Amino acid sequence: MLKEKKNNIFVLCIVAIMSILLAAPTPAAALNIDKIIMTSCKDHLDGTPETTPWCFEIWVNLEEQGSLHHIDVTPPAGGLAPFTIYEDYGDWDYDSPSEYSTLGDLQDDYPAGTYTLNFEDSSDALLASVDLDYSGLSLPGSPVDFTYPSDNGQTDIDINPMLTWTVDSDVGDALAIWLWDEDADGDVYWHVPASMTTFSCAPGLLEPDHVYDLEVSVINVKNLIDGPAFPTMTVDSDQFQYGLWIEYLNEIEFTTVPEPATVALLGLSGLVLIRRRRR
Repeated sequence: MLKEKKNNIFVLCIVAIMSILLAAPTPAAALNIDKIIMTSCKDHLDGTPETTPWCFEIWVNLEEQGSLHHIDVTPPAGGLAPFTIYEDYGDWDYDSPSEYSTLGDLQDDYPAGTYTLNFEDSSDALLASVDLDYSGLSLPGSPVDFTYPSDNGQTDIDINPMLTWTVDSDVGDALAIWLWDEDADGDVYWHVPASMTTFSCAPGLLEPDHVYDLEVSVINVKNLIDGPAFPTMTVDSDQFQYGLWIEYLNEIEFTTVPEPATVALLGLSGLVLIRRRRR
């Protein structure tokens, strides 16, 4: 009987401990910043500048967002009033609501100087504050020149392509490369930053008969590390990369070849399916 009572007490203790552990709230993940990018960008379409080509962008990548609700950004004195970045489908990005004809026009609203990013929860409690000195940046020498695809709107691009371009190594510090699937609405390939001696990318197998957008920027980056790589900073034990740059982006759109047709031939031995080989 005594042995049974001890066993019952032991079981009750285990049940009580498990109940406490299960009832205890799981600690919330802390804010963990991965990367912050700030850029002034001049957009080209197949080498030709857009009508109003200049825009200002901030991208924030997070390892963990914790209780983050919004990011308040205070530009330098003389620029726009403070603005706020909210999460949009998992992204924490800001694009200037206006596009500008010249870099000078853009810098009237987004001047050189210190930008303060305050990461706050829903009650405006400060989770972290980051100061970025966006100044001392020069224009790249020229954008890249695409060679494959060679023309905007090209429709015969292979589904396993080697995308290529030319660029002089002395016109910028590094490259930023993106490939976007317009039909699937998502990134397929990106490499940031890449060396100025990078003249191609092989994104892998693409979807047939899809429209893709290839963007390659020549960037001049503040504090770029040899390799190239972005520098890091640490705020409240949180180490993250930051990239401050100015860029000439060249964009080209292309469509992959259609899915090969399936041809049915009825022979003496029955039905044979033959896939047309793509040249």
